[in-house]
Amino acid sequence: MKILFAHGLESGPIGRKSQALIDAGYDVLAPDCRGCDLESRIARLEPQLRAEPPPLLVGSSFGGIAGLVAAILAVDGGAVLPGLVLCAPALVRPPPAGTVTALRCPAPTVIIHGTRDEVIPVEVSRRFARDHGARLCEVDDDHRLAGPGLAAILAAVRELAGPPTPQG
Repeated sequence: MKILFAHGLESGPIGRKSQALIDAGYDVLAPDCRGCDLESRIARLEPQLRAEPPPLLVGSSFGGIAGLVAAILAVDGGAVLPGLVLCAPALVRPPPAGTVTALRCPAPTVIIHGTRDEVIPVEVSRRFARDHGARLCEVDDDHRLAGPGLAAILAAVRELAGPPTPQG
């Protein structure tokens, strides 16, 4: 299964998280959204989520909120997604006008969030998970999720996407 990776605001398409997915054997599509505002990111991600077969979305921080909104739009347009893995998602940002009226889980959703996150308080993800039926995995990590969070991300991807398939 292909993985669509949506990177954070201050990172790029190939960073620790996406590279870990590649190293684990997953086929990763990671659009370069550096310098893009939220609306532009959503516009880049949504068509990718409508692909056949649809990818699993992994979104990190700003890429998490962009990916979530893009996934809602794709599902509202008829796509059936295998799932979302949101990594310390920036759920404090409201959806852009003209996109969706409310956030929700459009597919099975796992949120990975560090309890020592200094950028997005873990309580934001706790509230979203409680209100929308996402599964929250709290880890002893900071916003980058470069420690125990990385293993939790890989485990969530394996849970929703299955093991990587050999490329050929």
